[in-house]
Amino acid sequence: MDHLNVFNAYKNKAHHHEDELTRTFLILVKNIPSVQIMFLELVRQELLNFDLKRDEQIESIAIGDLTVESVSTQLGNTNELFRGAATEGRKVVSIIISDDKLNMETKVENDSRGARYDGVIFADPGWLFIVENKPLRDNIWLRQLNPSFLEEVGVKIVEQVCALSWRTVIERLNMIVQNAMVSGLEKQLIEDFIEYVDHEFSYLNPYTQFAVCKGNQYLLNKRCVAILEAMKINGENAVVDYHRGWKHYAESKKNTVKQIALDSSVEGDDWSIHLWLYAGDTMYSSKNTYSNLDIEKVKDLFNIGFKLSSNFHVSYRSSNLLWFDGKLTFEEYIQYWKKNALTLRQSKREEFIDLFQSFENSGMILPEDQHRIQEKILCKNYDRLNVCPGFVMKYTWTREEASKLDQRNQFLEDLKEKIKIAFEAIGDEIELS
Repeated sequence: MDHLNVFNAYKNKAHHHEDELTRTFLILVKNIPSVQIMFLELVRQELLNFDLKRDEQIESIAIGDLTVESVSTQLGNTNELFRGAATEGRKVVSIIISDDKLNMETKVENDSRGARYDGVIFADPGWLFIVENKPLRDNIWLRQLNPSFLEEVGVKIVEQVCALSWRTVIERLNMIVQNAMVSGLEKQLIEDFIEYVDHEFSYLNPYTQFAVCKGNQYLLNKRCVAILEAMKINGENAVVDYHRGWKHYAESKKNTVKQIALDSSVEGDDWSIHLWLYAGDTMYSSKNTYSNLDIEKVKDLFNIGFKLSSNFHVSYRSSNLLWFDGKLTFEEYIQYWKKNALTLRQSKREEFIDLFQSFENSGMILPEDQHRIQEKILCKNYDRLNVCPGFVMKYTWTREEASKLDQRNQFLEDLKEKIKIAFEAIGDEIELS
């Protein structure tokens, strides 16, 4: 039974095997007309980039000049299909699909080796497409791109290899779903394939737009990570990490705001994307932050959609201990620390009571906070404390805003613009590209 039968998966190959990726994708190509059109138009457009002879230019399946006759997987070059009239006189195109496009020049030619083809597509009029799948570009052996035919078969081999990227293929599949070009079982098959790729080949990053994440917070956050990873900071790829119990973030390489976080929230059928910038969040960084920030520019962030709030807390070494809301407005809060941040220093044990009393007198903490201070700090053996007068600059994109920007490939640019504006308000600059 053919392995492109949906129910005939390989029994001796794991789900993460590249042959299983080929098999599942070719099931879509075989059974869904819109996927056939997408894939063979990608092939045609790629080869149009080269100066091919007129008879080597592929007809457009989109306007009906090309028709898929059959799709097969894992056929050896000695298969009877390649010996008879079905192959005689056909033009052969070698297709390689990898994580990123193969950028090495190579000439496709007939080879005497024993070949086994990952995918074989016969198309009318007179085409034969050979598909080689290598999810990792570094694993490509160029000779594998050469087909192997008996001389008497009389095929014409197109010398230019057709190099495609899995990321582009999956992006186009996402667009088919997003633009409602399929429904019912066809839509479900494509969505299942995208989910399968994300699970078994996550480095191919199939979730290329917020809109196709279907309101799933896990998938939305994976998209956020991909966007952060696409950003360059000071000319270098952003270093993205995960803070356990918090969020994924990119290292800013700055002292004022050390981490740039991007994540999602979901409420029912609605969702949002959030940028989080914590300024002056350690005693050391607060001195850099408050000495240069422009209070009016910080307040202006409200006018372009930022939500600003205090993040006042105390810490011991690198562990944050207690947070306080206090009774000051945000403007009063940053004005207070604009005047006092430079005088901050570590407080010794014998200074704790006076320290917290001074914070209560200034409105930084409330009288009812004293019982928490007693329980969490004074009853412990901390020998010193750090005062952290940070604040949060948070920007939110609604579902509609994030989806539209991402669909137009503009979300990353808008994100970088918001980050630069926030850094400028605190008197700092960050180089993003």
